[in-house]
Amino acid sequence: MVKAHKITGVIPQGSYRENARIILPQKVEEVYTWEPFIRDAARREELHNMRISIKRLRYTMEIFRAAYRSPKTSTKKAAATNDKRFNEFLSVIVDLQEILGDVHDCDVVLEVLTDYGTQSERGNMAPGIARRIARTKEIRNADYKTFLEKWEKLSAVNFKQQLLLFLGS
Repeated sequence: MVKAHKITGVIPQGSYRENARIILPQKVEEVYTWEPFIRDAARREELHNMRISIKRLRYTMEIFRAAYRSPKTSTKKAAATNDKRFNEFLSVIVDLQEILGDVHDCDVVLEVLTDYGTQSERGNMAPGIARRIARTKEIRNADYKTFLEKWEKLSAVNFKQQLLLFLGS
């Protein structure tokens, strides 16, 4: 598993809110370090590393959720809008993590089935295994395509910049 990027600038005596605004943007940047590899379906390890980075971002966002709640002095409408926006961003992150998890699951199944198939008697792969490999490849390709389509849509609406702006504010 890929190591998490080192977080810099944390203020030990700083507030929860200040440190959230330091840590979360760095977690977003970590996710995007994997972007150059995602358009190559064969880059299994990099896709998996991106999923791990997205997972770290997700859990860190969940830890710091309270830092993005509107102050008690805000109107109920402003507070609800802020909470809604945070949840929308988090929902996108969760969705990406789940899709890349499905891709990775298929990669693991394909590896296991291929290894098993090559170790069978006289190198003959059982028809059931060959069919399962073919079906798993189809599922993996569909999941990968879904991921890329979602990523491209997010890129088209400047998701990264919107998220960074929200997290840094």
